[in-house]
Amino acid sequence: MKESIVIGGHKWIYLDLIGRLANADIAASSQHLGLALNDAGEVEVPFLGTTYLVSREGVRRLLIHYVLKGSRSRPNGQFVTLAELAGPLFKHGGYSNSALEHPIIKRFQGRIPELLAVAASVGGRQGGEAGLGAVSLIFDLLPHVPLQLIFYDRDDEFPARATLLYDLNATQMIDFEVLAVLVTVFVQSLTKPL
Repeated sequence: MKESIVIGGHKWIYLDLIGRLANADIAASSQHLGLALNDAGEVEVPFLGTTYLVSREGVRRLLIHYVLKGSRSRPNGQFVTLAELAGPLFKHGGYSNSALEHPIIKRFQGRIPELLAVAASVGGRQGGEAGLGAVSLIFDLLPHVPLQLIFYDRDDEFPARATLLYDLNATQMIDFEVLAVLVTVFVQSLTKPL
C-alpha cells in the first residue's frame, strides 16, 4: 500500500519555489535587479538591515520570489495604498492595511523621537510627501521596492494615525502576496520592543 504524504500549504509553496530555484538563471536575475552576485554565485538581497543570500542550491534566508521574478522594473515614485495596489484582490481577501498600521500606532504614539531612531536603525530615512504635522519616512523594503510610512502623532483633537503606502510598481517587482508577507515582517521588525 502506497503512503500518501500531505504537505501543508506554506511548506508546499516553499518546496515548489526551491524546485524552481534549481533551474533559475540567478546571474540574470541579479543583473536585472541590480543586485550583487558574490563569488559563491549567491545573489545578495538586503532586507531590513540583513543580507539574504539566494543561489540555485538553496536559500540562506528566504526571498526566493523576488530573485525568481528578476524584474527590470524600477520604482514609479508614486505611492499608493494597499487597496489601490491590490485592486479587486483586496476586496475579497482578509489582509488589511489597518492590521499593519495599528501596531505602529500602538508602539509609537507619543514617541516620535523613538520612531525616528528605530526607523533609522532599519534603514529608514525622512522623505516623501505628507500633510502638516506628519512624519514621513521612506524605507527600501527591498532594492527597488520603497515603502512610505506617514505617521501623525496624537494631539488634543485627533488620535495617532499611521498610513503605509507602496510604490505603484511594487507588484511588478514582487508578487502581491509576497509583498504582503514582507510588509508584515517589516512591521514586526519596526514595532518590536527595544
